Amino acid sequence: MEKIMKENGEKTVLSLEQLKNLQDEYKSDLKNLVAQSACSQHALSDVIVNRKKRFSTVHVFNTKLTVEGRPVTNQRASGRCWIFACLNVIRIQLMKTLKIQELELSQNYLFYYDKIERCHYFLTSMIELAKKKEPIDGRLVQYLLHELLIDGGQWDMLVNLINKYGVIPKSAFPESSSSEAAVFMNKFLRTK
Repeated sequence: MEKIMKENGEKTVLSLEQLKNLQDEYKSDLKNLVAQSACSQHALSDVIVNRKKRFSTVHVFNTKLTVEGRPVTNQRASGRCWIFACLNVIRIQLMKTLKIQELELSQNYLFYYDKIERCHYFLTSMIELAKKKEPIDGRLVQYLLHELLIDGGQWDMLVNLINKYGVIPKSAFPESSSSEAAVFMNKFLRTK
């Protein structure tokens, strides 16, 4: 790369001709094209794995952990870790109190009401801002529009949800495709 850069005072300049030469050189090597194709179709983190190292490492563990709270929960591709973490703590205490071996609380139940509360907050905020004649391109309105229906939350939000709606077993309000991959539902709700 250094051989094709020209010094122009303190700056280095890459000419269009040099850029074309680099592209031609890149395209002339089949390995580059295979790598480019792989990286465009798969996650880079999966493509760059050194398979030799990965399979030569033997993972042997000699520490056995007692699993608390069966079944093990899985938030899938959703931003609900805050709900899962809290409900896992609650359910372990419930399991001990009730002397039962398995229990799973419905994360989707709280997720559902969290979406309702967020939509309500957004709509009432927009009504209040419209009454105050807040400019549409103002910072506050733009912030609310940008942060509309994002996933994630924190302790105080969860405390409010649980105090208002309670918790229920997962069997009463099971997972759905929208709860397991919330990005699509969030996009849909943002357009309405």
